[in-house]
Amino acid sequence: MVINQLTGQYECKNDILREYYEECQELLRNFQIATLHHIPRGHNEEANRLAKIACGYREDQEILALSEVQMVDDWRSEIANYLKNPSQRVSRKLRYKALKFVVLDDQLYYKSIDVILLKCLNQEDARKIIYEVHEGLCGAHQSAYRMKWIITRTGHFWPTMLEDCFEYYKGCQNFQRFGIIQRAPASGMNPIIKPWPFRG
Repeated sequence: MVINQLTGQYECKNDILREYYEECQELLRNFQIATLHHIPRGHNEEANRLAKIACGYREDQEILALSEVQMVDDWRSEIANYLKNPSQRVSRKLRYKALKFVVLDDQLYYKSIDVILLKCLNQEDARKIIYEVHEGLCGAHQSAYRMKWIITRTGHFWPTMLEDCFEYYKGCQNFQRFGIIQRAPASGMNPIIKPWPFRG
């Protein structure tokens, strides 16, 4: 739209865009020859990244970065190792825990209450899924319970799913900005005595 406005194919009617339009026209007059082409967002990642920073969006890499407290071992490894070799000696707790899981093609799956197999994810993949569900392409900044439901519906699982969803959505700037505002007074309210008794 902006390129077509600058080339004269479209008319610039927006007051905010009009200022940018006039500034660009002024800059273009300084060049003898200028050619304008629209470059899709996917082919111009650096400019897209700078535009996101200017608008106040966080970097995907910052969002997807793992927290400092990382799991040394993947939580799936001991369950998968036991299911691949059930004859090894393990704790009773692990044996009961492994009843809810199954290994298919070297991939661990969780058996839900509906006997639907959910793919088990590590922490890094879980962070990516949470980001996509919460504020990705179709993300609507839902609450933690809604995010957990969507992730389960898409066929994914990890043990700390609900806690991670709570942690993520509480740290989301847009969710906090447009979230529910508490309108209760900060101090206790003083009761007012009616001037006439029994007056409703």
